[in-house]
Amino acid sequence: MMARKKISDETPSVLAVATAPIFLAARSDLDASELSDLARCFWAKTGGGAGAWLSVVQHLMDTADIAEKLFDGYLSEHHRRLMASVWDGDQSKARASFVFLAGVHDAGKVSPQFACQSAELAELIRDQGISVMRKKDYAERAFLPHGLVSQFALQEVVAAGGGDPRRARQWAILVGIHHGRYPDSDAVRVAHQQYKYQEGSVTDEPRWGQARSEILRWMAARSGFPLIAPGTALPELPIAVASGYASALVIADWLASNEEYFPLRPRPINGDRKLSIEGYPELTAEQQRARVERAWKRAAFPSPMRLPEAPTDEIADFYRHRFGWPASYRPTCAQREAVEIASTEDPDLMIVEAPPGSGKTELAFAAAEVLMRARGLQGVFVALPTQATTNAMFERVTAWLTSILCDEPQKLGIQLAHGKNSLNESFMKLLESGKSPLEVYDDEEDLGLHASRWMGQRWRSTLSPVVVGTIDQVLLAALKSRHVLVRHLGLMGKVVVIDEVHAADEYMETYLEAALTWLGMYGIPVVLLSATLPPARRRALLDAYRRGRGSSGEGAESVEGVIGYPVISTLSAAGVHVHEITGEAEDPKRIIPTSLGSPDEIAELLERELANGGCAVVIRNTVREAQETYDAVKAVFGREQTTLLHSRFLAAERAVRDRRMLELFGKGATRRPQCHVVVATQVIEQSLDVDFDLMLTDPAPMDLVLQRIGRLHRHERSDRPVGLREARCLVLVEDLFAVPWAYSTGTDHVYSRHAVLRTLGILSDRGEITVREPIDYAQLTALAYSDVETVGPVQWADAFNTALDERERSTAQSRMRASTWCLDGMNVHRWKAPKLEEKFQGNVATGEDTKGPGVAAARAAVRDGEDQIPVLVVAIDPELGNVPVPPPLTGRATDDEKLEVGEYNARGRIADICSWSIALPPWAFRARGQTVDQAVDAVAGAIWDDPITAEWACREHPFLAGELILAMYKTPGSERLTRDLCGHTITYSTERGMEVQGQ
Repeated sequence: MMARKKISDETPSVLAVATAPIFLAARSDLDASELSDLARCFWAKTGGGAGAWLSVVQHLMDTADIAEKLFDGYLSEHHRRLMASVWDGDQSKARASFVFLAGVHDAGKVSPQFACQSAELAELIRDQGISVMRKKDYAERAFLPHGLVSQFALQEVVAAGGGDPRRARQWAILVGIHHGRYPDSDAVRVAHQQYKYQEGSVTDEPRWGQARSEILRWMAARSGFPLIAPGTALPELPIAVASGYASALVIADWLASNEEYFPLRPRPINGDRKLSIEGYPELTAEQQRARVERAWKRAAFPSPMRLPEAPTDEIADFYRHRFGWPASYRPTCAQREAVEIASTEDPDLMIVEAPPGSGKTELAFAAAEVLMRARGLQGVFVALPTQATTNAMFERVTAWLTSILCDEPQKLGIQLAHGKNSLNESFMKLLESGKSPLEVYDDEEDLGLHASRWMGQRWRSTLSPVVVGTIDQVLLAALKSRHVLVRHLGLMGKVVVIDEVHAADEYMETYLEAALTWLGMYGIPVVLLSATLPPARRRALLDAYRRGRGSSGEGAESVEGVIGYPVISTLSAAGVHVHEITGEAEDPKRIIPTSLGSPDEIAELLERELANGGCAVVIRNTVREAQETYDAVKAVFGREQTTLLHSRFLAAERAVRDRRMLELFGKGATRRPQCHVVVATQVIEQSLDVDFDLMLTDPAPMDLVLQRIGRLHRHERSDRPVGLREARCLVLVEDLFAVPWAYSTGTDHVYSRHAVLRTLGILSDRGEITVREPIDYAQLTALAYSDVETVGPVQWADAFNTALDERERSTAQSRMRASTWCLDGMNVHRWKAPKLEEKFQGNVATGEDTKGPGVAAARAAVRDGEDQIPVLVVAIDPELGNVPVPPPLTGRATDDEKLEVGEYNARGRIADICSWSIALPPWAFRARGQTVDQAVDAVAGAIWDDPITAEWACREHPFLAGELILAMYKTPGSERLTRDLCGHTITYSTERGMEVQGQ
């Protein structure tokens, strides 16, 4: 038996008064040879062939040592300060605590319930004289997962050493949840009973507990953590601090469990070719250091973003330098003020309201740069409402970062966080040019922007220092679900910028407000951008963040009502402040109610308006109405002069159409047509920098109408056709003589009828609306959402009252549905670590399942009333014997090449399959009496269990694993696809997109 040093196991007496424990110097030279054969004989991992294993103590050393790397090289300074806040700001104590927790997280694998899973390696334990039965003989082993064994063991050892057991429990919980599953309190009680009285308990076989205690004491000595400290109490753990430790602990375990980074070791075989731990050569301290260095280099984990020195130039010079503006460009008053505010106030929250096209994006980037530098943050998260707007923003973010890298060369990780990121050419170029996490690179030559496939996988998608993603990534941080704290980790070290924040509905607002509360608890600065924000929403967003900070809200009433425009509202340690800013000159835009009762009438009006040429956009509120209007307009203008744009095209098709929009109608477009009509849904109103001469739109809430006119005469043009040189937005009203005015039937399925009637009431009172000054945006929005000012003819009063009752009922129902799985509570900022066992547990409805139906459920859980069921469409060709082929795409020749779905990588076409994604509307499949959630489950389940795709080997590929693949039949002689699903017929064509019809 190898020699080992004695690690004290004496149990000191408890002192009368609890004090803070004293850390000892870490003994990082301790290796596993210091431990008894009993402690070393337990296995943690097996695989890689019959001759490989990894002992529990080796895995714990790997995890502890990689945790050191994470603390020093990945976590932001802000995150480290958060962890150290319970240790009076001492980061060395926070580091030692984190390393210790990582080093004991799997001590619970020293238990018969775990050890029995390998009959062969269990012989090592039996060789020590401890009985291990067969796996099937532990009938209740599922009730005692090894994470909870680790938790109970840690709490037990601290208490036995004289420490406060209640405080010990708070710290022990962190290791109990290291797999990202959050048990409820009942499950913990059952597990604790198993731990105390069943197999492996102190009354059954005390040596299991003795081995765990020895390992914990060894790791405490190795890390310097005060495990045995009589009469002391570990500090209380506020939930934000607990989350800071627990989230990083999950990543440490993930890295240490990757066998490419930490290879398994040869099994302990003695001279008789039998398994025996006696004499097994453990790694020396030097060998362990080399092992960890190799692993860290292979993992290529991103470092926090380094920023250049704070600029000393004028603010205008900074903007010109950072964004490549010519000398003639000057930042707006709002852009200059934002940098000044960020520099002098160090605000926690900035709410920026400014007109569409006024440079809010550059403003946010400039402010984020100041805040990152001031707070010691690792990067930035930019969230947008849709995948299409996210793609457009990615280009702007990379341009901004490229400028920073010119000033401060470095390797910088960036992630495009949404399900269709493979369609973004810029992102894919970064991904393909980056080194695989399994390769070694030369740091001196590996500078610039890099994307990582490992980072892009499901729960990890927000971990890169720079992330551009949909707002779902923020909302999911407030959803009770597996690994929700990893999502928190991706946010808690960054400035969070949320664009188009007004785009959230009542259901999403519940999650957004909860997420803002969590960001407030973490002290993460947030920048919210909007062209039009109702005063009540402004106050709600501010209060949500303020609640997390636990601040008094002094001055919060100042953000109510009309507070100016453009305006920046801030929340900081000094309270709430409103910064009214001088607006830039606005060209007048008229909003005019227009009587048009059908798609044919719309087409006839356009024919008259565009008689001398021009480019018009028609915005319908539903996909079906957009498709019907497109048919009518195409009949007049022809297919070449008509474009349809909505959300129900395949992602690859949508990407082509979005690019075409920018090529034809974007700023500086050289291919702008002489005459063209775009028929679109709301997708046109968000973050697409396009310009039209004339706009027709369905009625909508006032803030969204104002958002839409941001695409009307957006760019300075001197060549607009006669008759279109005045900016006009015609609001489509079917009957101006009805009480109240009648409008498209689909609108009330999308927007609150009360909000739409308020818009129409203002139009009725004024005849038309002219937006001349920036302040008009704020005044019109405030009036439309006022609860005290009446609008519209007196004859509309009953309709308003009915609509108001329906709005209040619908809002209450939406909030109630959302709150079921929302990670929130009135006193959430006062929560402590034990709430991890009481408030965090999700279920299948929140995406606990990693398969297709569960993924769909998670998205449905944070969005309401949208296309929520993401699928990948593959065509089935009957003329070729029902073989799978690619679906039709615009601009590409018909591809009848068989897809090799029976091969793991589909013969190199996995990326193509990923690009054929689309989202189905669950409400279109609802049966009588069925909820939307039930419709999601039914549709996702039917697609998941489809026998056509069940045996496709390519579904095992990491990019397709868990995805819903919808097989649709090609119609002979055409490019149309059809499929019967859940009592409905769905069709798809490149011209009209996806349609769902009842049978």
